[in-house]
Amino acid sequence: MDAKLDVSKLKYEEALQQLEQVISDLESGTLQLEEMLACFEQGKELLAHCQQLLDQAELKVREVGQMDDAISDAGDRA
Repeated sequence: MDAKLDVSKLKYEEALQQLEQVISDLESGTLQLEEMLACFEQGKELLAHCQQLLDQAELKVREVGQMDDAISDAGDRA
């Protein structure tokens, strides 16, 4: 695990892969308490980042859907 990983610069897939590694590390049972806490904190950051990226993607999809609806409505009136 990379202790100084800048989570905010990761793409969704990269962050998810890192999160899966953190989970694997935590489940291994081989970490010392301090390492476990650091992994847990990094996992929380990664999870929050993934959720933020998903929220942004959902917003974009909704915006595109609304634009498509507006274009369709305008075409129906013509």
